[in-house]
Amino acid sequence: MTFTSFARGLAVALCAVSLQAFAAQPFLAGGDVSVLPLMEQHGARYFDRQGRQGDALTILRDAGHNVVRLRLYEGPGPGTGNEGYHWPAGSMDLPDLLNMARRSAALGMQIQLTFHYSDFWTNGKTQNVPVQWRAQLDKLPTEAARFERLRQLVFERTRDVMRALQAQGTVPQYVSVGNEIEGGMLYPYGAMTEQNWPRLGALLQAGYDGVKAVSPASRVILHLDDAGNLDKYHHYFDRLRALNVQYDVIGASYYPFWTKKTVQQVVAFSRAVTARYDKDLFIMEAGFNWTPNLPNGYPGQLSDNGPYPASMSSPAGQRAFMEDLLAAMAKTERVLGLLYWDPVMIATPGIGWAVRDKDGVPGPNVVANTTLFDFEGRALPVLDGWRTHTMPAPAQEKK
Repeated sequence: MTFTSFARGLAVALCAVSLQAFAAQPFLAGGDVSVLPLMEQHGARYFDRQGRQGDALTILRDAGHNVVRLRLYEGPGPGTGNEGYHWPAGSMDLPDLLNMARRSAALGMQIQLTFHYSDFWTNGKTQNVPVQWRAQLDKLPTEAARFERLRQLVFERTRDVMRALQAQGTVPQYVSVGNEIEGGMLYPYGAMTEQNWPRLGALLQAGYDGVKAVSPASRVILHLDDAGNLDKYHHYFDRLRALNVQYDVIGASYYPFWTKKTVQQVVAFSRAVTARYDKDLFIMEAGFNWTPNLPNGYPGQLSDNGPYPASMSSPAGQRAFMEDLLAAMAKTERVLGLLYWDPVMIATPGIGWAVRDKDGVPGPNVVANTTLFDFEGRALPVLDGWRTHTMPAPAQEKK
């Protein structure tokens, strides 16, 4: 055995030990805090329930958050987005991710990393190939050559990001290959069509292989929307099973506004999906209004709370819903945890869902009425009950 291979094996073993240090924790509950550095740059201030100003991440940790979700975009900036909008340069790129991973790990929080494989938001409608990747693909002579290079890019980028996280001692416990990929990923190459399933499967497998090449203990998630829609999940994961695509955890987004499902319906869905595929499940996104409208008086992205009454669009209603959801998910077999969307994207000048290419003006912040802090940045009552459903996050082991 060479020294290099010995060192690599030792690094893998140490990562496994570090990840296993969290194994005793029965339920994970936190949120997506990827936007926090951008919020801080624009002057956002956060306060705990007693009105004391502090670091938002620390406030969340002290309230019982024991996991963070961090997103990665490839090269955000003007001209890299969609329909004339882009995500700000320097936000949610690799240096930003590494910084947030260090901050989170220093607070003893687990990390769930989501690869968007794009320069911009991805979801069922939009899954744009990164601009720099497209430049490489466009030089190749055939569709087959372009797809093969894309598959290699997914593997190489996933592996390289994992290596960068490993080098600073912040290997993520959970890694999502794509974000809300119910329609596929990296359109048009990995779009979900009957003829395209093998290519989609190959891209997902490339992501899985990139994660495991660095950290076999990290668990790979495949994340769809619409928790509660068994037909959608059966169609998707039955096809992946037929293609022998590897993954560890099923991820699902649950918003009462979008899904029109109650907590108990999602519990039944979770039990059915985990039993059918013999996989654990992670609620990757959940959100609920704490007030009906944004500061400008208009409805936000979630214009109501689905099957829940309008009267619950209040701080007390948000707390009641999340207490119910956290308690139910924590008691449901094989549900690993829950991530809130978006806990920290409070109403702040200069912050919006994206920025216009033509003039740099931000679009509206459409989630300011679904955060875990109010319009002034003070922690909402929902955080009072969070810790009762989680165990205190352990400190990372010293190396």
